[in-house]
Amino acid sequence: CYCIKPNEILNNKYLFFVLKSKQDFIQSQATNAIPAHLPTEVMEKIKIPLPPLPIQQEIVKILDSFTELEAELEAELEARKKQYEYYRDEMLSFGDRLELKELGEVLDYEQPTKYIVKSIEYDDIYKTPVLTAGQSFILGYTDESNGIYKASKENPVIIFDDFTTSFHWVDFEFKVKSSAMKMLRVKKDIAVNFRFIYFAMRCIHYVPSDHARHWISQYSRFKIPVPPIAIQQEIVSILDKFDALVNDISIGLPAELKARRQQYEYYRGKLLTFNEYVQ
Repeated sequence: CYCIKPNEILNNKYLFFVLKSKQDFIQSQATNAIPAHLPTEVMEKIKIPLPPLPIQQEIVKILDSFTELEAELEAELEARKKQYEYYRDEMLSFGDRLELKELGEVLDYEQPTKYIVKSIEYDDIYKTPVLTAGQSFILGYTDESNGIYKASKENPVIIFDDFTTSFHWVDFEFKVKSSAMKMLRVKKDIAVNFRFIYFAMRCIHYVPSDHARHWISQYSRFKIPVPPIAIQQEIVSILDKFDALVNDISIGLPAELKARRQQYEYYRGKLLTFNEYVQ
């Protein structure tokens, strides 16, 4: 940890923005020691542009306005996520008015063995994503062409982490990282909307307390309401709109937040680019 003290020719917030713009380079200079660290001599040799103090202050003012806007968007997105979760839970709370069915009654599972990737040499130039049911979701991309799960918009699947009970809706072709998951699909001849089941699963608040496989032993036994199919479809239609607003990176608030971050990084780069003679 380094403490950098301000002085009469350097605005500390300006220095912060400069170092953020060099963050990838700085992190690349870390040693391979355990724990890794940044050598003092590396930090001391980092060069920064040093325009007159009034220009530094003006740059800080402009970039602060970008970060404030980003913070406002992040706060709004968080509020919308809570609103979405509230209405989702409300719409899927039927009390004793409906028949309840165990998840295992409506969903079949498949082991992922034949879809496991052989090599972890991922590269973004390849087209097939390698998935985990955990938080990371897309680990990378592989060039392997065998053992691909043929999910699509018309043929989606839920991948379920058997240990953490985290899960994801997947509607594109993929391979998987390990065997520690289940692939969930609706059983044949069961009149349910698969997307409705996915939203109902989101309302199950369960935190595993042990390192064990949970689908068969516990999770498949949780009960969910199963209203008439027309009501399921109407609920899905409403929740999909909420879900897109708070989670889809191509539209809604996530898209706007992404655009603002890109705009901020663009202008930060422009504002912090000076000719070599500036001291």
